[in-house]
Amino acid sequence: MRTPAPVTLERDGIRLEPLTPAHRDGLVAAASDGELWNLYFTSVPTPDGAADYIADALRGQADGHMLPWAVRDVATDTIVGSTRYHDIVPAAGRVEHAGNARGSTQPAS
Repeated sequence: MRTPAPVTLERDGIRLEPLTPAHRDGLVAAASDGELWNLYFTSVPTPDGAADYIADALRGQADGHMLPWAVRDVATDTIVGSTRYHDIVPAAGRVEHAGNARGSTQPAS
């Protein structure tokens, strides 16, 4: 049985980096593109809630049932969102993917 562990993944100009508190400002900027926290069909933290969002994800990682990532656009070196595996159950070989929060990857005009 494998133990979930943070890993960096990269392909097609997008890099998934293990989420850390240092990603807070980038996540706030990405979510501010359209005030995503105001959309009823998303689960995006407000700017004031971003640190708690990250702390919760890292607690889940420490407990072994989440793997959270910050999503970086490699071309612009900009954080454009976050994603995570959650409800990881190694004994059952199961993982769920959700918790996507993403801003625009289009440059401002």
